[in-house]
Amino acid sequence: MKHNLPVSIFAGALALAVLLPGCSLFHKSQQTSATPESSPSSLSSFPASSLPDSSSEDPVSGHVVTPNEPADSQPGRVLTITTDSEAFNQKFAGNPVDKAYIKESDQAVSTVDMVNVSRKYAGLWQKEIDHAWSGLQKKMSADSSGKPAELKAEQQKWEDGKDAALKKITSSALSAGGSMAEVNAASQEMDFYRSRAAQLYRELYNYDKNYSYAFTG
Repeated sequence: MKHNLPVSIFAGALALAVLLPGCSLFHKSQQTSATPESSPSSLSSFPASSLPDSSSEDPVSGHVVTPNEPADSQPGRVLTITTDSEAFNQKFAGNPVDKAYIKESDQAVSTVDMVNVSRKYAGLWQKEIDHAWSGLQKKMSADSSGKPAELKAEQQKWEDGKDAALKKITSSALSAGGSMAEVNAASQEMDFYRSRAAQLYRELYNYDKNYSYAFTG
């Protein structure tokens, strides 16, 4: 038994040497797992409510829903102008040009009369376009924002495409044939100018809510 004592001591020392490193490694592993790795922030790490919403952009001021090439024109009646401002809609609905047009159209008894009335008021709406644009230019002279340049480019684009648009309106209306074809063409031409005048007056309304019309009745 005495001869086996050194062997037992050696075996015990060896076992202790193996256990001690194991205990140290386990403790280190706990520390590592308790501290999460930091990761760079990303868009997905933000709550959904803090992300920008592209659908919340402000509507374009002065946008008129009525198309530049009205397809629903009816001789003797006027299309409803709808914009982003109900106050403007009401003001424009009471314009003197429409009132005079409806009154005069009610007195037209032939297709020739209807065509002549629409052409007359197409000319009056052209004057309203000039009047509204002139008023806008005066108001925009004191505007240092980018809006004046935007409106000038828009007006130039409308002027450049006017002849082609009118040609398309006339061609489309006449191709339908029938006794009312020319009447419809003239009516849609009038609405083409009226729609543009409404767009310009809507922009003018932003600067001057008490603007006046060229035509007084």
